[in-house]
Amino acid sequence: MSDFSSSLAWDSIRATEAEVDWVKFVWFSQCIPRHAFHMWLVMRGKLLTQDKILQWDLSRRKSMNMMCCVLCYANVDSHEHLFFECGFSSQVWSLVRSKGNKATVDSKWSNIVDWLRDRATSKSADNYVSRLIVAATAYTIWQERNARLFKNHARPPDTVRNLILSIVRYKLMGVKLKNTDRVRKLLESWEIHSDGVIDNGG
Repeated sequence: MSDFSSSLAWDSIRATEAEVDWVKFVWFSQCIPRHAFHMWLVMRGKLLTQDKILQWDLSRRKSMNMMCCVLCYANVDSHEHLFFECGFSSQVWSLVRSKGNKATVDSKWSNIVDWLRDRATSKSADNYVSRLIVAATAYTIWQERNARLFKNHARPPDTVRNLILSIVRYKLMGVKLKNTDRVRKLLESWEIHSDGVIDNGG
């Protein structure tokens, strides 16, 4: 009788799939876990937007009107619209993208994903911040959508922008980054003192 191996037992019962090409900018070192999980749901198209809910019950689809986006009231509630083709979320994206060296990346989600994918293996501080900003923006837009839908609580784009940037700034204050001129300049742009953040290799 062969020795029992928990790893072999796990491999025998789990379903395995090929690694997706977006995994490295969704799950990465020093990410914000709840944001990474939310990004994973977005990339897989698993958020419960109205278009997804109606797909579950095709018999009701003809008798129900597609719910309008509660952020802009100009289109249907769907993944593609929320990130970031909606007038509200697109405005928020425009307000935060320059902080992550993405000033030329438009608000279409597929273009943002392509931009991140091209830099997925980069370990630069700039690209690390970019991943944080995209994930924080998607997460906060979803939170804003749910607050309006379930709590009738709405915030203007500037307030949402400030929340996103403060989340990323607080995260940067708690990580260790290499001691380089580029990193020091990056920290200065976020008004973060390098003491306690830069790793001097000691």
